[in-house]
Amino acid sequence: MQEEVKAQFSVISGNLDQEAFTVGRQGLRAGRDMDNNLVLRHREISRQHMLISWRVDDHYQVEDLNSSNGVWLNEVRIPPRVPQELSKGDVIRCGPFAFRFTGLIEEIPTLPPPPPSVNGKVLPPVRGRYTPQQIPGVPQMQSTWLQYLPAIYGQDEFLGRYLLIFESLLSPVTWAIDNFDLYLSPEVAPQAWLEWIASWFDLLLLPELPIDRQREIIRQAGWLFLRRGTKVGLQRLLELYFGVIPEIIENDVCRFVVRLPLSESSVKLGKEVADRLIQSQKPAFAAYSLEII
Repeated sequence: MQEEVKAQFSVISGNLDQEAFTVGRQGLRAGRDMDNNLVLRHREISRQHMLISWRVDDHYQVEDLNSSNGVWLNEVRIPPRVPQELSKGDVIRCGPFAFRFTGLIEEIPTLPPPPPSVNGKVLPPVRGRYTPQQIPGVPQMQSTWLQYLPAIYGQDEFLGRYLLIFESLLSPVTWAIDNFDLYLSPEVAPQAWLEWIASWFDLLLLPELPIDRQREIIRQAGWLFLRRGTKVGLQRLLELYFGVIPEIIENDVCRFVVRLPLSESSVKLGKEVADRLIQSQKPAFAAYSLEII
């Protein structure tokens, strides 16, 4: 059985029922809402406050999920949506809660118990005894939705298990809605969504471009849209696409020349793409000529 490397954190301050916790490869999300892996009940904590995630090389990092009061790493506030790598001994603070990264530990995953059998034959599952696989973030024994019902139902064991059916079905939908802003963020949006966002601004976004350059174009889409049809706007768009600075010469009325040094570009895009970009951004009444150098 392959061992799993987990990050271990000790609780330095804050009103929590535990003195330490571990974070595996699935990561850990902390916040005020009950659907977080680590629930931090305090007015200074946002609904989804921070994320501790795992990297492929068995390193862990902390990220501020656009919280109101911020996340502090070693008493320095980290920028939102920018993961920060953790080192042994680092202290993470959010509101009144503080956690120290004490290091990595190795755990051997436990196998589920074998199914019941008689004389080597596996018995069929008994109706009503089957326990579905737990969905991360959804409790297994009792639904958190009981807190929204009148207090008289708060201790109803059957109702708590019954509501788990609907919570396990609807929680992923709720999480998708709560985190919909991530689909619109250039830093983490899927590639298909980048092309869709580009269509809002009538920007040409080719899948042949490196993904980091696509994200940079979308990040500057608003700036480019406000300068559409101008020399500076066209120059910046060509620079984002080809990684070189073009020269735009306006030496005649309603006519300009674009000199594009493709020989210095590391992007394998040719004159046809440059023509499409210029056609989409130039004023309708203007003519141009493109020179590849």
